[in-house]
Amino acid sequence: MKKFGCLVLLLLLIVAGAAGFMGRSDWFPWGQESGDGSIQIMAEGQPGEAMMQDVHQACDAFNRTMEQTMGIRLQRNVKVYVGGTEADYQQILEREFNLAPEEAKAIADISGGWTGGKKAITAINGKAGVMNSSSDRISTTAHELFHQVQYELSDGNDTDEQALFWLEEGSADYVGADLAARLGGKSMQKWILDVKAELMGAPHVVSPENLQHSTLEQRKALMGKDLHSYQMSDLMTWYLLTTRAKGHEGEKLAQYFRQLKEVKQGEAAFQNTFGVSLEDFLRQFDRWWKEEQTKPALLHFEAREGVSQALVRSLEAETNAVQTMFQNRLGQQLHGEYQIVLANNQEDLAEAVKTYCSIPEEQAKELAASSLWIENGSTVLLNASQIESDRQQSFTVGVMLMRVMQGQRMGQPERGIEWLMRGSGYLMGVARLGEKGLGTLSQYQRAWLDSLRKAGRVPQLAQMATADGFRQVSQSYSDDTASVMAEYAAAELVNRRGWPSLVRWAEATRTLGDAQKAFRQVYGQSSVDFEAELQSRVQRQIVNAR
Repeated sequence: MKKFGCLVLLLLLIVAGAAGFMGRSDWFPWGQESGDGSIQIMAEGQPGEAMMQDVHQACDAFNRTMEQTMGIRLQRNVKVYVGGTEADYQQILEREFNLAPEEAKAIADISGGWTGGKKAITAINGKAGVMNSSSDRISTTAHELFHQVQYELSDGNDTDEQALFWLEEGSADYVGADLAARLGGKSMQKWILDVKAELMGAPHVVSPENLQHSTLEQRKALMGKDLHSYQMSDLMTWYLLTTRAKGHEGEKLAQYFRQLKEVKQGEAAFQNTFGVSLEDFLRQFDRWWKEEQTKPALLHFEAREGVSQALVRSLEAETNAVQTMFQNRLGQQLHGEYQIVLANNQEDLAEAVKTYCSIPEEQAKELAASSLWIENGSTVLLNASQIESDRQQSFTVGVMLMRVMQGQRMGQPERGIEWLMRGSGYLMGVARLGEKGLGTLSQYQRAWLDSLRKAGRVPQLAQMATADGFRQVSQSYSDDTASVMAEYAAAELVNRRGWPSLVRWAEATRTLGDAQKAFRQVYGQSSVDFEAELQSRVQRQIVNAR
């Protein structure tokens, strides 16, 4: 989830303009500066103990890791300032980079970090979204420090005019993710799978051709989160290193920035380093990425200790069956690449969430206690002890993959209609049971009505449109009652407009940016009218059944 703030050496530093913080060799011949590459860390305000521990850990390991992976280390002494609040971070920007208050405020609002190569100073925003977890804090710190390396190796030629933006930022993210993984954070596999998942679910993505060289105004536009410039840069860098530098990733990155010092032009440095023209590489990348987005999903199952291989094989078979069902009912399949982590029990699920997702222990325990499965980017973690029967496995995989597909097609699930998203998932689980001869949809609908009748009162569907509303209804009634109402409503939509309408709604939400408008477009009426109509009908059916 990168990261406005790490647009350091290239982006907003150029806003400083005449101050020249970026620096070129004729402004600042770094090779003449004395230093041993030490990193001095200073707290501004009260960043918090955990924050400072992670920043210190990243800084302590940085030079050592650079020596191991690239054969280099920082040549100058670098100062790292960590702001405890956004106001503290803004103050650092004003003081250390001589920025006007309004300019520093604008930068602080959108950035998690900023590095000035010429000054050998890095500022970190401790309250930025990219600093929420230990893994992210380590990664962000290393990202910023690698921009110092880029400046040194290129002798200040890693500027807007010379360097390739995507490789500048993508390599910094790559180094940050690598250091976080080495220090016990999220794995490199999860890093790149999360990048792929976010890009596949993004309503709009910047074109790789627009991530080369740009004017100041164009670079400002690239900072927009909706363009996903960092994720595209990350994917391009990963693909480049995988296909052109396998086993020598660090050495090749160092070579590229050294080439910038010699040739002072990104395209030439790129071809000299990687043996392919930028034009040919972009063509190859574009072809590969288009194929990736249309292939059936690749699911990597990882069984933790105590989980049987028989269960793994059974779940693999179920995922294949559900993909076939998706194709038959929805007209398309789930795409992308995901990790499916099978935990042995609730305690193991909490530990897996903590390990794989870099989530604090207490939060991981809360999630594990209330969830059968947890989705985190490209990773789905499942409590295997709760799906021992064939019926449970079939239903769970159907629900789980449908929810993943909706998230992918919708882009931002938090903007959806909660009862419809949940109901669609439950409905797909029921459909999978039906394919195994365990009941028809009409039979399940009658059972749901009977369940609502026994509950004595009918939940208000309109109150279940948001995640908070759904949670409140579940608490007022029960989880089962809220779920039954949601799946009954989703089944009614399928009966009216067919199974493919569920995905069409998700895709329309992504395109329009509004779940309510998408509902009207796909189902021919507002969700408010549908909710009221269904509520009245269910109430009548329950009364007549008494």
